[in-house]
Amino acid sequence: MSVPILKARGIMQGNSYDGLEGFDMALPDGELVSFRPVRPEHRKIVAEGMSALSFESRLFRFFTPMVCLSAQQLDYFTEVDQSDHVAWIALSSDNAGQTGLGIARFIRLPHQPRVAEFAIVVIDSYQNRGLGLILLALLYKMAVSKAIDTLRASVSLENKVMRRWLARLGAVGQYDDDGSYTMDWAVAGKPPDLTLPSLQRLKAIIVKIDEAMGQNVVPDPL
Repeated sequence: MSVPILKARGIMQGNSYDGLEGFDMALPDGELVSFRPVRPEHRKIVAEGMSALSFESRLFRFFTPMVCLSAQQLDYFTEVDQSDHVAWIALSSDNAGQTGLGIARFIRLPHQPRVAEFAIVVIDSYQNRGLGLILLALLYKMAVSKAIDTLRASVSLENKVMRRWLARLGAVGQYDDDGSYTMDWAVAGKPPDLTLPSLQRLKAIIVKIDEAMGQNVVPDPL
């Protein structure tokens, strides 16, 4: 099913999304979701979102089943510069009050400025509905606009769904010296196999995001 889009809010400035206030897009099932760059005013929404994550989801995202975020963590997760630390949040469009549905971010590595660590989390009730793919596509576009060549994810070995998903997009995994497992996804240059169905779906979402944002502001290697 195609992904409908609505007009973006805000304006483009140069070759980045820094001046964009966000955009609205429907999930494959038709539910409208708002996507916004994370700001300090989202602090309460981010904090409340932890209660919508299962034990397993919290464990896979934070590598510990933490119940709530500390004040310091909330500062770190919501006070971002949208350049070296980029974060976008998915919000319900319910007029009764916005609820956080998912969040995606990447953080540039100081010693490898063209590599950024990324993470995506979607509340359990919205998993397997296409929201994660939209958030990933958004991160891809942001990474390209910020001169990031590689997005790197630390993935729990037990998180087989995420490992398979990233592998289908061409990400390559490896064990690090400390025993952790990371997957590198090249977002610059030609992808390894443009015939991969997952990459084709991702590209279709990226096109919709470009339309929602008003224009294609960065070269698209896909």
